[in-house]
Amino acid sequence: MSIECENKNERRTQRTIAKLLEAAEKVFIRDGYEGAQLAEIASFAGRSKGALYGHFKSKEDLFFSLVEHRVQIYAKHFALRTEKCTNEKEQITALCRSFEEAIQDKSFTILILEFKLYLLRHPQSDPRLFKALQMTRPTSKDWQSRLAVWPTATQRADFDLALAAIGSMLSGLILESHFDPERLSDRVLKKLTRRQFRLLFPASSVVTRS
Repeated sequence: MSIECENKNERRTQRTIAKLLEAAEKVFIRDGYEGAQLAEIASFAGRSKGALYGHFKSKEDLFFSLVEHRVQIYAKHFALRTEKCTNEKEQITALCRSFEEAIQDKSFTILILEFKLYLLRHPQSDPRLFKALQMTRPTSKDWQSRLAVWPTATQRADFDLALAAIGSMLSGLILESHFDPERLSDRVLKKLTRRQFRLLFPASSVVTRS
């Protein structure tokens, strides 16, 4: 087989996987993990169920691949935001911007919530799934290789605790915004996010301009 044919087959495979993941996200968010049907996901993607099994071993494998795919996208965006930061203030501001970006993508929050519920209900799941969950939680370690900030263990622990608090708060607010969109608009959620960053990282003076 020529290199050109191999490349064409690879592109075709990647398009199929992308369509399956896109369809899977819609169905998992709408019906939850337990209610999602692989046949319907394949149909939405314009593929057969057999084609789906050609790329994913099971519904769990598809679900994990979807979560991993979405988390990797955010991780890449986050890395691009922070790679040129030269001090703590710039890093915290970049992190705040990343949280604000998540507000625009409510489907991601619902997907992660469904993922957490799945892990809660299936504690014996593949360890890879728990590793994927950790990928959704930025920590001080994400910066240590680039910039020597939060040098002490106490400072790093305080930083990670603050991140956990902000992440949990924002996830809850985004969920509630589905039921109270007028009071919890995107503008209000951004305002609350910046307020929490200023409270938890006062020394960093988070930039609040758009």
